[in-house]
Amino acid sequence: MQHYRSALAALTAFPEELRTLVAHLSEDQAHRIPAPNEWSVVEIIGHLIDIDPLQIERIDRILAEERPQFARFDPDAAVTAAGYARRTLADLLTAFTQLRQATVDGLSTMEPDELSRIGVRYNGQEVTLGELLTSFATHDQTHLQQIRAALSPQK
Repeated sequence: MQHYRSALAALTAFPEELRTLVAHLSEDQAHRIPAPNEWSVVEIIGHLIDIDPLQIERIDRILAEERPQFARFDPDAAVTAAGYARRTLADLLTAFTQLRQATVDGLSTMEPDELSRIGVRYNGQEVTLGELLTSFATHDQTHLQQIRAALSPQK
């Protein structure tokens, strides 16, 4: 249960962490591709927008089904298809913040006994609901580091 609370706290705090990190960026900086085959800051935020509903769908399936199998997700194709590179930083931050609030609101109703329910990733790996929530929060931090790297002077 402690991991669940920690993950929920991290998911709740993340939009403000993200906003603080990118607050000083111009639109040009936010749209700059740091290297071939990498995402710009706005595309990273767009990817985060894609992940919340995906994770909620997986969570809902774990709660409703026995050992649901999750389809593979292609993040590059999703980011391209959604056209995040054509949207503004402010627009994406607002959309992400609102979406994340709805996500956290939904997750806050979880019951302790539900955290041990299992889903199966596309590669056959089993994941408990608790582990899925923890990886969801870790995913945010991975992309926060990606943004930091993209903004570093060495790039």
